[in-house]
This record gives sequence, structure tokens and C-alpha cells, in this order.
Amino acid sequence: MSVAFFAGMFVVGCFVGVMNAALGIGGGILMVPALRETIPGIDAHTAKGTSLFIIIFVAALNAWRQNRRRDDVPWRLAAVLASGSILGGYAGAWFTGRLSGGAVTWIFIALVLLVAARLFLSEPRALLDRGGRHGDALAFGIGLATGATSGMTGIGGGLVLVSLVLLAGLACNERVTALSNLVMVGTCSASTYVHLTAQRGLELPGTVGQVCLAVAPAIFLGAQLGSPLGQWVNARLSYPKRKIALVALLVVVAARMTYRAVT
Repeated sequence: MSVAFFAGMFVVGCFVGVMNAALGIGGGILMVPALRETIPGIDAHTAKGTSLFIIIFVAALNAWRQNRRRDDVPWRLAAVLASGSILGGYAGAWFTGRLSGGAVTWIFIALVLLVAARLFLSEPRALLDRGGRHGDALAFGIGLATGATSGMTGIGGGLVLVSLVLLAGLACNERVTALSNLVMVGTCSASTYVHLTAQRGLELPGTVGQVCLAVAPAIFLGAQLGSPLGQWVNARLSYPKRKIALVALLVVVAARMTYRAVT
């Protein structure tokens, strides 16, 4: 790996940091394709596992930054979402093994477009009472759907989570990124463990299981440079602007998956 390669990974990390701090999404939509294009011989599972490993640390640091001076950190809600997401991730992976790759792809495309359309047509909602069974059940269901989508496809975790949480009224526009980062620490840790203990898929120094540790520092350091800009953007994103950004990313994900399915 050359200096130019690590410089490129640093730049990718800068964009990941902006996306994570501004929108509460992990950045796998950017990292996975970048890793597939720049590391010779890397397989999809190793690219996904490496991305998940990096997101743990990026999300944890941004969650700390966004919550450290707050008294209203939604620990209970984050725990319920994370528990549903972890279970959904395993369920999604199990379900994927029993369907053809094409069927999984088209199911994912349909789900993403449905969420995008619903979000595009939505208006800001009053916050739901999170203390009762209904709030917990709804949060668990959103976590389950988010984890299943991520487990089936390898992308879409934070992006789908933020969109559904806003639609359900479980978090306000100003605090949804902080909530998403809290949840991603737990869900990405569980998913990374699976990849670390899997059969090695890349013959490259610094690779453990299906995680390439060698590229993590450059991307993580780049993310720290991009995170302050992301936080600045997050503080200025109104609900309509955040909604447009999320819908645009959902459409990009669906378009990329459609292109892969038909080519």
C-alpha cells in the first residue's frame, strides 16, 4: 500500500466524518465502494467488515461530542433500538442465506424507495411519548427493520434508522444524529465481532477475519478532520433540508443497487 493509497483513504475518512456528524449515518455507503475499488482482491464481506469496524470508533467519538453536555441523553431509547437492530442483523443475514442474491437486492430496493417516498411526503411530527410500551415496541421494531436491512445488504443501517426515527417521531430533528451514533456503536460492534471471527477473505497484512485493520487509522483520522464540519452542518439543518438530504442518499443507494442488479 502506497502513500497515495493512504492519502486517498484519509480523504474518504474526511467525507465519512462529515456524513456521520451531519446526518447520523455511518458512512458505509461511501467506504464500502471505496475499499472495493482501491484494495486489489478485497471481497464484499471484508469491505463491509472493515467499514463496520471503523464506524464503531467514528460513531463513538461523535456520540460523545454530541451528548457530553446534555442532560437529556436517550439511553433507554438507544438501548431498545440497538437491541432490535442487533437481532435484526442476525435475522437479515439468516434470511439472506435462504434467498437468491437477486431477490434480496430487489427487496432492499423496494424497501429503500418506500422509506424515501414516505419521508419525502412527511411533515415534522410531535415527539412520541417514549416511556410506555407503545414507544418501546415501536423503537424495537424500527431497530429490527434497520438491522435486517443492514444484515441483508451490508448498507443502509444509519440511513434507514434516522429516516424511520424521524418518521415515527421518536427523536427531534436536532437530536436524531446523536441518537443514531449511540445506536451504531452497539450494532456495529456486534456485527464487527462476526466479521472478525469469520474465515479470512483477504491475504493482506493487518487483516483479521474479514476486517482489514491496516486501512482503519487513515480513514478514522480523516473522519476526525471532517467531523467538526459535519457538526456545523448538523446545527444548521432544518427538518426540510435534512429530509431532502436523506431522501437523496436513499435514492442514490437504490439506484446503485438497481444498476448492480441489471448489469
